[in-house]
Amino acid sequence: MRYSDREVIMAVINSVLGPLDTENLGFTLSHEHILTTSAGIQQVFPELIQRDRLVERAVETFTKIKSEGVDTIVDVSTLDLGRDIRLIEEVSKRSGVNVICATGTWRDIPRVFWTASPDIIADLYIREIEVGIEGTGIKPGIIKVANDMGGVTPEGEIILRAASRASKATKTPISTHTWAPERVGEQQISIFEDEGVDPNTVYVG
Repeated sequence: MRYSDREVIMAVINSVLGPLDTENLGFTLSHEHILTTSAGIQQVFPELIQRDRLVERAVETFTKIKSEGVDTIVDVSTLDLGRDIRLIEEVSKRSGVNVICATGTWRDIPRVFWTASPDIIADLYIREIEVGIEGTGIKPGIIKVANDMGGVTPEGEIILRAASRASKATKTPISTHTWAPERVGEQQISIFEDEGVDPNTVYVG
């Protein structure tokens, strides 16, 4: 069979505006945040965020970087960082920049996760990836995990194993936050390997 006769299937990743062929990613910034706050702040103290003003500033910034050659960003904001999925969607739609959003957690692991099993948490991540976030139908394209100074804590290990299982079930890549001086990334990799995660699907950072 000649090459021209073969069907070429490109990998597809979820963006906030829908499935995106990876051939259309273009120049990509792999670790960004449109908004970072804490879970619940917008709902309880909205005056601290000034959401409308933030949206306009983000659209202006993204429109500028689009004109300078940036096509896609990966926004790794999670629920504990105050992820606002509708805000992310609006900024992407108005600026023309593809945005890939995240499920998972950062360092502020919700306390309800501390005593949950990895399988229970993995199911929550899988639901967001396959069904959508907060009833929006917007699906994340990456799973975020974070371990920092002091290494992988017991609750941190739960999160790593949950992310691993969700990643394997959905073929969604993992992005990590780590602490290089203590080589915490090596601890993360050890757990990923124990869970059977393909290392080619993990970005340690």
